[in-house]
Amino acid sequence: MDPVDNPFRPGAGRRPPVLAGREPVLQAFMVIRRRAEELGEGERAWVLNGLLGVGKTVLLNELMSQVSDRGWITAKVEATARTPLAVALAHALVRGMRTATGRHPESTLRRVLGVFKAFSLRVDPTGAFTVGAAIEPIPGVADSGRFGDDLAALFEVLGETSRELGVGTLVLVDELQEATAEELTALNTAIHQLGQHDAPLPLTFVGAGLPSLPAQLAEATSYAERLYDYRPIGLLDEAASRSALTDPVRGHGVRWDDDALSQALTVAAGYPYFLQAVGKHMWDVSAGPDITLEDVEVGGAAARREVDDGLYRSRWERATPAQRDLLRAMAELAADQPASVSELTTAMGKRRVSDLSVSRNELLKKGLVYAPERGLLAFTVPGMHTFVREQH
Repeated sequence: MDPVDNPFRPGAGRRPPVLAGREPVLQAFMVIRRRAEELGEGERAWVLNGLLGVGKTVLLNELMSQVSDRGWITAKVEATARTPLAVALAHALVRGMRTATGRHPESTLRRVLGVFKAFSLRVDPTGAFTVGAAIEPIPGVADSGRFGDDLAALFEVLGETSRELGVGTLVLVDELQEATAEELTALNTAIHQLGQHDAPLPLTFVGAGLPSLPAQLAEATSYAERLYDYRPIGLLDEAASRSALTDPVRGHGVRWDDDALSQALTVAAGYPYFLQAVGKHMWDVSAGPDITLEDVEVGGAAARREVDDGLYRSRWERATPAQRDLLRAMAELAADQPASVSELTTAMGKRRVSDLSVSRNELLKKGLVYAPERGLLAFTVPGMHTFVREQH
């Protein structure tokens, strides 16, 4: 079949042709959008948490696309250790404010632009942030230098302005687990204060990160357990996986043989990133118009090499020999399930749990593993245990 027509799109953050299995999230967000536009009210902040490659970034982009042409004020950032979260948010809001000034009357936006100018001057006193309008900063609001209080004040004004405009504000933060404890505390504080209005303002915050993110937020402030609407994003079930493979090819007059589809589902194991890789390679090797079991065997092997050489190997090579020993022990002891640190200690012939502390902490920092609960470790990427077991 012509590779130019290949509908599958493996890659980081790339939208698949079909968002199979994510309908509940998208439908719930549609309710948030309608409440903001029709009632001028907001809902609880969301946290999407899941392993790497399950489609969290894709979902954030999809939420953004639902409101980007409806006049909403939007900002999307990726938290990193290199850039303070306040700076990243200011950069993203600059773009959102510039878009807003081209869509809405400046008279309605003047207050929020002035407050944002004051906020941004605290973030960068050089005045590098400009919003495309000659606006003076409004002193005394969002300029205290305390990130949590300033962000709360800015969120409040953004929500009030959105309500006046008949739209909403959407703030998205990807890779939120990379934020510092102080930044998470500030974020929790701001969202907590925003939620205490009698009539919730139409500002929606959605954060996304690894499965450890809920625990990190709760450690920052205890009330975070009740503050967010936590939405785990996991592997796809068989029906959704089937849809992810069959729906994209149907419009091209291509169908799967039953045994080929069954084998492809087994190979991909519900992992959204791998489903796209499997689909792409099976399309490329197939003569068509049907995808056969032979296509699955050849294409599946090519997809496995792509994932091994890209996703898994790059992570493996970042680990030191001592860290690789711990990864091997995890793979052998628990496969893709969380492994007990105490059992890992015994399996590796160590005397004390603390003997693993250095390797454990470094692997956590590198994002190769996460701690789903105290005393447990798990891989951040589905299927990593199989690759690790094959390394000698």
